[in-house]
Amino acid sequence: MSLEDIKTVADSERKASQIRADAQTEAKRIVAEAEREGNAYAEKARSEAEQTVRRLLDDAKKAADEQAAQIKAFAQEKCAQLEEASGKRLEKAARSIVERIVKA
Repeated sequence: MSLEDIKTVADSERKASQIRADAQTEAKRIVAEAEREGNAYAEKARSEAEQTVRRLLDDAKKAADEQAAQIKAFAQEKCAQLEEASGKRLEKAARSIVERIVKA
């Protein structure tokens, strides 16, 4: 092999080595960029999930408050009806007692 051939082979090996080094550097850059993008996507997904949970909890609280108000109104109405009915029965019972006493 001539000296020129040896120089050509050595030069080709240096170029190949540089190409490998450049490829490794580019691969590391691509991996780092992918990690950054993945982390950003994960953070965005977490943030959106938190917002969804907050919205769902707010909706559930509003629905529970509305239902509690309806139940309270229903209970108050039933109490009023029972008080009215018991008042009428009390009057009837009192008259019945008075009638028995008067007859006796």
